[in-house]
Amino acid sequence: MKCLAVVVLLPLLLPWTASAELVKSKGKGEVTYRFTLGVADERAAIAEAKKNALSRYAATFDAPRFELYKKIEPAVLADVDQYVSDYTELDHQTDTATKRYTVVIEASINATLIESAIQQNSAQATNAGAGQKGETSYITFVFVARELATRKSYDAKRTTVDRTESADKGAESSTVSENAQSAEHSLDKDSMVERTTGGNTELKAEELSYRVSTISEVDNAVNAVLTKAGYETVDAGDAGLDVDGFKKDFSGGNDIASATRTAAIKTCKEKEIKFFAVANMDVGLPQKDEATGMMRVYVTVTAKVSDLSPKFPKTVASIAGKPYAGLGPDPQVAKQNALNEAATKSAADLVDQLRFKNVK
Repeated sequence: MKCLAVVVLLPLLLPWTASAELVKSKGKGEVTYRFTLGVADERAAIAEAKKNALSRYAATFDAPRFELYKKIEPAVLADVDQYVSDYTELDHQTDTATKRYTVVIEASINATLIESAIQQNSAQATNAGAGQKGETSYITFVFVARELATRKSYDAKRTTVDRTESADKGAESSTVSENAQSAEHSLDKDSMVERTTGGNTELKAEELSYRVSTISEVDNAVNAVLTKAGYETVDAGDAGLDVDGFKKDFSGGNDIASATRTAAIKTCKEKEIKFFAVANMDVGLPQKDEATGMMRVYVTVTAKVSDLSPKFPKTVASIAGKPYAGLGPDPQVAKQNALNEAATKSAADLVDQLRFKNVK
């Protein structure tokens, strides 16, 4: 039995809803007719517009999901009416000179059915690769939200070195009296000062500290997401993972300590857990969105999933500092929306990468 442990310090992943999720996408269809435009020609143009709307929708996928979709695209386009529940005609044009009919629609695409088709295809590929059926994958999660608590900045330290050089110059003259009994000697001086300035500026790095917390509501949301993807979730405490250790490490740095990671890997191997993932979600400071007047918060996600079955851990999925944004009437709502957006898309990204590699 394969087991997958995922320690994801992502404080938010939304579940896919049980009801159908409809996504709007525009499409354009074009056909040529022989003599006069008929009903069959119009229907053919609508069918092409639906396919074009599906292609436009698929173009919004990230790279792993798009590759998964391409595997099922022929079947989807062959049964386009199943995936496009309805549509609204926005415009149509008939060019009698070239006998060309063009129609533009806004299609309602059943994203839930597409997700189901991707899951089924991925499950078949995984079972075929493993030579087994009905295997269950267990996933363990630790979710930690991290946001900036304090930022300590230092003034620039300036060191200056001055060097001053001076020189005298002038005219020397001598005067002899008329009786040649006495003489006078004089020197007119002009002073010149030259100053050279140099030095260096030293900047000291800022000291950052973070507030780290776990969110119980997120656990339920993630369970729904992964269950929908065909995984069985296990509480991190039951898996024996040190959640407090991860929270402590991420509160003062950008990665977990080697001792924490080593202990987690050892625990996973003892429990015959094959995969281990660590991720963190950084919540930025709120700022005003000039376009809407609302508050905006950015959330940056970094994640890595490792396969522990080889002698040395091997990375099988990753997200490298990807930013997401959320808007809201106040900072708290904006932060929650940003976490929702980041968690939903980053979770789908990790799952798609695992599916693409037939990892389950």
